[in-house]
This record gives sequence, structure tokens and C-alpha cells, in this order.
Amino acid sequence: MAEFEYEISKQEGTRAPPGLTIYDWQELLELESTSKRKKFLAFLFKREMTKLSQKNSKIEQQQIREAKWQAEKEAIKLNPPTEEHIKYGLGHNTISLKIYDTKMDHYENNRMIRAERFELPVVFDHSYEQHMTQQELKNAAKQLALSFITNREHENPFPFQYCNVNFNGPVMKHFLKWMPHLYSPEFPINLSSKSYLDLFPREKLVYLTPHCKTEMTHFDFDSVYIIGTMVDRSDSKPHSLAFAKRDNIRMAKLPLDRYLRFGGGSGKCLALNHMISILLEVKTHGDWTRALEIVPKRKLLDPYSGNESHLRTKYPKSNAEIRGRVREDLDELLFSNVPRKTSRSNSKSIQKQPISNYLFD
Repeated sequence: MAEFEYEISKQEGTRAPPGLTIYDWQELLELESTSKRKKFLAFLFKREMTKLSQKNSKIEQQQIREAKWQAEKEAIKLNPPTEEHIKYGLGHNTISLKIYDTKMDHYENNRMIRAERFELPVVFDHSYEQHMTQQELKNAAKQLALSFITNREHENPFPFQYCNVNFNGPVMKHFLKWMPHLYSPEFPINLSSKSYLDLFPREKLVYLTPHCKTEMTHFDFDSVYIIGTMVDRSDSKPHSLAFAKRDNIRMAKLPLDRYLRFGGGSGKCLALNHMISILLEVKTHGDWTRALEIVPKRKLLDPYSGNESHLRTKYPKSNAEIRGRVREDLDELLFSNVPRKTSRSNSKSIQKQPISNYLFD
């Protein structure tokens, strides 16, 4: 049925890509309704057009550069330099060699391999696939890729260990699309279908979960921190807390409530790459204030002070306190010109009926 709908969409000229990969067919066949399949085909069509536009733009830019270079060469032939000297500049002589992306990849990979010899790893627990939707599985794979890139580019990276991996599961399939060299033997990544209890001593394990009561006060270099590979937009149940209690290992949460004030419509669960960035900063500098600047500002509450700083001490504790501060400032502003020596009746009337009350009733 899905193949028939795809062929009809192409014949009718509706938004459908010219071809589908194996991964696209797998996702298309998993969709239940016709409307979802049409939306997915429209998304693939838009993605294909974006790639085509970027490719054409790249070709145009290359043609412009080649034309400019040819014009410079012709100008040199028509007006040769009168003095013989070395010309420095882009496309000419330079004292610095060009560093290619492959060289940087080798350097950063070597840095991660070196970290495996001297540091304990950060563990990603892949036990959450059954608790995520298809979109959340894709987001989890993307966040894993961003976490790896963020860690590899840091001056003091973690070694990564992935546990409870289902190599045929959806997370690893999407992860492989983001990281094509994932299964290369020289790639600095450790994948295992075993549990973290089989790889590390139980007393060294610390499960990071936002649902426990114990706050993480400092980075312990003798502990192995575990991060659950889960995107919980639709399911906010404390699965990580349940896994930690089941395995009888220590738990800790980031001190978000101590340093930050979150908004009412935002959760305290952070993306995997944000967790890695925070741990890297705490390990390197030991400063929670600096590390928690990584938390997206859209999650934080700063409605009143006008200051972009997100320290908890500068935030009101609740919406009632916000309203109270507004009332006090309005009363001070409105009655600042009232003389101090007023009749008792006037002072009582002013105290009983401040104008700010009418703004909130």
C-alpha cells in the first residue's frame, strides 16, 4: 500500500522525492495512516530539494572562485611584475601549511584514545528504546552524535562507553547514519551489548538522574557516571531512577535547583550533548556557575529583573512573588510624591486601596 501511494504521488506531481533509500522505506512502512505517510513523503521531498539547492550553490561558488582565479592569472600575464620577489597570499606562497579536516579528525581521535588510558569513561545506557517514540529515537541518535562531536573537540575529552546496545535497534540505525564510521576498528568508540555492571565495579558507578534527591556537588574522578540515552518528551516517568534502584547503584542529579530557576513550562531534563558539555566544564574548571551557562536560556525564568544572568538568587521563587514585587514597585512609584505628614484618614485610605490592586483584580 505504501509503495502504491508513493508511485501515485510521483505520477500526480505532488511533493514526493524522486527516490527512497532503505532507511526511508523502513520508516515509511512503519507509519500506520495515509496522512502520516504523505507528511513523511513531503518531508523527504523538502529535504531532497534543500540538498539540491545546496549542491547548486556550491557549484556556483566554485565557478565564481575559478573565474576569479583565471582573471588574476591573465592579469599577471598581461602585466608581469617588474621585480622578482615571492608573492604571499591566498593561492600563492605562504609560510603556513593548510590543515585539512582529515588531519584534525586524526588529531582529535588520537586525543580520545589517549584519554582511555588515563581516565574513567562516561557511560551511555541504551536501555530505553521501548520507552521512546519514533521521533524520540531519532532525536536520541542525533544527540548521541552531537555528544560525541562535543566531547571529541574538547581539550580534555572523556572516553565514551556505550552499554546495553541493541545493534539491530532503531537508535543504532539512526546513529549509524549520523556517524558512518561508527563500526570502523580505528574509530574511538566502545560499543557493548553488556550491562555496565559487567564492565565496571558497582561501587564506582553513579547514575545521573533528575528524579533523585542527592545533588552532585563536584566531579569525582574515581566514579563512572552513567547517562540514560533517552529523549522523554512524551514519557517523563522516572525510568533512570528505577534502573538505578534495580541495580543498587548510587544516584546523583545536577545541582540545577541550587544555581538556576526554571520556567514553568519547561522541564529540567537536558539533552545528552548538554549533559556532556556540563560534565566537561565541571571536570576541567570545577565551576558550576560557568558549567550551567550551557543550559538553554529558553528553559530559564527571568521575567522581572531584565538581567540575562540566570543565577537562582536573582529570581523570584514563584509567580505570587513576581506579582508581589510588581505591586510593591507600582505602589512606590504611584505614591512617591505623597507627603509624609498626611491625615490619618488619608493614610488609611491609601493603605487600604492601593491603585495596583485594580491592575490585578
